[in-house]
Amino acid sequence: MSLDAAQTPAQAETQADDYRKRTLIDGLYRRYSQALRKFLVRRHVRHDDMADIVQETYYRVLKAGDLDAIRDPKAFLFRVAYNVVLNAAKHRRSKVEDDGVDIESIQADDEKPNLYRELKAEQELAMVRAALDELAPTCREVFVLNRFENLSYSEIAAELDLSVSMIEKHVSQALAHLRKRLSGANLGRRNLHRLKSP
Repeated sequence: MSLDAAQTPAQAETQADDYRKRTLIDGLYRRYSQALRKFLVRRHVRHDDMADIVQETYYRVLKAGDLDAIRDPKAFLFRVAYNVVLNAAKHRRSKVEDDGVDIESIQADDEKPNLYRELKAEQELAMVRAALDELAPTCREVFVLNRFENLSYSEIAAELDLSVSMIEKHVSQALAHLRKRLSGANLGRRNLHRLKSP
């Protein structure tokens, strides 16, 4: 690790902290990588998904905040891996559901309704993006991680170093703001769950 002489003390401290975290992650990897892979096999993780799950697990542990405060690093590592597996399964399920065809939405040889729906969807998306841009940065990030990245409150709390109750507060604030801003645009609650990431 080399510290640049032109760095501020805060930058040097951040760089030193990052180096310490990477060193801890490297130690966790060396010590538990085989056990983690066996754990994932028991969780029926496919061989071609294994590397991605392992990489995402260590990335999330790295971003978890104060690693020194973790009492049982092995248990924490395996819990994070379990959550990554759950999120991957949830993502696969939602992708399968999104790929389904709604028979009632198919129009026969009439382009105008499709163009109208497309234009309306673009306008609604623009309104949603504008409403999201009005949120405080942390509130917006928490909402996007929860609703679009499918992370649980506890995973977001660990990633952003916030309490779970603060995550709940941010999501509630974001939903209330979006409902308020979009209610006049005929975008009701039932459409909020279908929002895509801006």
